[in-house]
Amino acid sequence: MEILIAGGGVGGLALARGLTGSGHRVRVLEAAPALRTGGAAFTVFSNGAAALAGLGVPLAGFGGRLDTLRFDTAAGATMVTADLAGVARRIGFPVVSTPRARLIEHLAMGVDVEFSREIVGVEVGENRITVTDATGTRHEADVLVGADGHRSAVRRAVVDPAPAAENQWTTWQGLTAVLPELASGSTGVCVVGPAGLVGMLPSGGGLLQWWFDVHQPLTGSPAAALAERFAGYGPLVAALLNEIRDADLEAFRHVTHRIPDQWGRAGVTLLGDAAHAFPPTQAQGANQALEDAWVLNRVLRETRSSPADALRRYERLRAPRVRKVSRRAASERTNKPVPAALRLLTSLIPRSAITAAYAAQLRGVSSVLNGEA
Repeated sequence: MEILIAGGGVGGLALARGLTGSGHRVRVLEAAPALRTGGAAFTVFSNGAAALAGLGVPLAGFGGRLDTLRFDTAAGATMVTADLAGVARRIGFPVVSTPRARLIEHLAMGVDVEFSREIVGVEVGENRITVTDATGTRHEADVLVGADGHRSAVRRAVVDPAPAAENQWTTWQGLTAVLPELASGSTGVCVVGPAGLVGMLPSGGGLLQWWFDVHQPLTGSPAAALAERFAGYGPLVAALLNEIRDADLEAFRHVTHRIPDQWGRAGVTLLGDAAHAFPPTQAQGANQALEDAWVLNRVLRETRSSPADALRRYERLRAPRVRKVSRRAASERTNKPVPAALRLLTSLIPRSAITAAYAAQLRGVSSVLNGEA
């Protein structure tokens, strides 16, 4: 079959890599003139790492392995420490923070990517799909996968013209060589308080992935506004704020898509944010896109004709999993201060129980770890 993938992000490229050697002809149409290597880093959790391995893209040597994730209050008290190394032992795959540019470039190796191919039209025929790009070029295929982000042209044309809904939260993020003691280790730190959440994760090569989740828009210099808003978050955050400049910062609004039972029609389907955009509070956006790619790769490899049934099977398998993540992420609970009573209760839970619960939570949102394909 001829398969077109709209969008050269992590999900689209991972699917294309996975389909290498499948016997299908696979092309990626990317709207940008080159690979989109912006954005700070991905936190690839054990389910995403398992998906990448299943797609033939192991994570060995990429980014910084995370063995521990600590959650502190702005006042300096540790609420909970997650044993990610223990989660990795239970599941069989690590947790890694990897620079987005590095993973994107690696995924694109050997993939047929055509750039400057912004999609402006999609025609769904009985047996073939026709895509028109901004240059007027028409592309025909048996299957079209819209992996073109939360503003997906494929979603608008085939599934739902409504845009993703924005809420009041924004993530300001970066990836820089700061806080060398933290950046060179394997412990991530999140600090939660009245202004929102600050996250810091070592990402390999002396780089630190960091972000600020804020509820109200910033005005003026974003670096100065963050320094003012997050004053009082302790010495580690103060040291980070002292190093940040406006040029280091990228802003991403939090958005959520309605997730239908079926997110495609005939030979068209969606993948990643195009199908199920949700806020980044669960660190599962890229991981769920990789899960999509793993399942879709499996069903397409087994299909030689009449792909519609295979695409609907993929959607049925994935919809319940991503809805779980979306509900949790949309609540933005991780960005809000934890009541003292709940902090006390959490402090009484054994670390082994927290590890088991976290591993179970990952399995609950994973098709890969449950062998669903």
